[in-house]
Amino acid sequence: MEKKHDLQYKDLVLLPRRWFPLPKLDGYILREFLIKYSVLLLVFVILFILGDVYRDISDFLEAKASYQSILLYLGYKLPGNIRFILPISMLLGCMWTMATFGKNMEITAMRASGVSLFRCGGPILLVGLVVTAINIYFNEAMVPFTERQAEIIRDEAVDRRRHVQNLLAFRSSDQQRHWLFQTFTADAVQNDVTVKTFWNDGLADAIIFSRGPSEQRRLIEKIFPNKAQRLLALPAAELPDAVRRELRGRKVDFHASRVFYDEEREEWTFSHGTFISYDRNDETRFEASRGTSAMHDELPYAKLVFGAKLIPETPDDILNAIKEKDDLPTLVIWDLVRRNPNMPERVKAIYMTVFYYRLAFPWACFLAVFLGIPLATKNERTGSLMAIITAVAIIVIYIVIAQVFLVFGKGGILNPMFAGLAPTAAFIICGAIRIACDRN
Repeated sequence: MEKKHDLQYKDLVLLPRRWFPLPKLDGYILREFLIKYSVLLLVFVILFILGDVYRDISDFLEAKASYQSILLYLGYKLPGNIRFILPISMLLGCMWTMATFGKNMEITAMRASGVSLFRCGGPILLVGLVVTAINIYFNEAMVPFTERQAEIIRDEAVDRRRHVQNLLAFRSSDQQRHWLFQTFTADAVQNDVTVKTFWNDGLADAIIFSRGPSEQRRLIEKIFPNKAQRLLALPAAELPDAVRRELRGRKVDFHASRVFYDEEREEWTFSHGTFISYDRNDETRFEASRGTSAMHDELPYAKLVFGAKLIPETPDDILNAIKEKDDLPTLVIWDLVRRNPNMPERVKAIYMTVFYYRLAFPWACFLAVFLGIPLATKNERTGSLMAIITAVAIIVIYIVIAQVFLVFGKGGILNPMFAGLAPTAAFIICGAIRIACDRN
């Protein structure tokens, strides 16, 4: 004899999960979401523009800048703001939409028809993927360019000067060259530049042994005023090695009135300058005095050309070095680390933490959907207000945790990959677990 409750549900048939396209339902969900998302996006864009106006407009007005410069500046600042607006708007829009469906019992009706909670949010997930791709493009391609252009417009309109850095010092990542710029510009040509470096075999060949025999002899006599006679008495085949040994490791300063970088040939050309060499670092017992005694007087030159093997850094490397590392594209960061294997671990930790953080941050848009769907439908009677409050709380918690991990990663306390990826990955996993639980 069958039990009473078995007889009661004997004719009940559970509908299968529906994953195939449902044009009417998907179109309805997509339309409702896009309306709310567009409203939120517009509101946040206006708020960020007002923030830029409040912060910067007084400087433009005091400088009597044209309205065209002001509008261009605000336009170039907009992409940098949008990359932060996109994930926030996604989370708020997702939770607002799903909470509205829940309040109207539409989620219950969908699930009763065999449409799972995850499938209900399918159109929103697709939008999240599209917005994630847009955010990646903004972070990697558009924002670095627009931020630089905005600063150039501000410098030209407000300060009435070119985009320059005065008295800029730059040390190469391998610690072999120290550049001093009287005025560094964003152009390929720099004026009044000093490079402090060390003699090596390639440098000796480029400056001395790339010339004719008489010019080689003249330079050796001037560089080695006390040793030239002994060196020049050596057989011609032994002279280059002897000179290289004498120069190897000594400090040398190059000053140039004009420096030009040829991007196609990857060459630096120093024009109309002088160079001076110093004693070896180990030639004195007093550390403070090492490498400070000049070997010879300043020697003039008309032109010196240094290839990428002698000076691997480019003007872009120098320009990127003075930028905030958080503003660099991931490809630039990766290229800097790849081309500089001798980069100090402390500096490398900063670059790689930012690298992984920049890879993870655009996926916050997809993270917003993963968290928004289950949280918004947690209690269908709480309404949209509670969903928005929850979304704001999640945004604050995510940003705080991500920034804390970022600081620890830059400081070397946490592994750069873990510090950059863990917060976003953890929140996505939490959302996936929540969706899986709601399906059961």
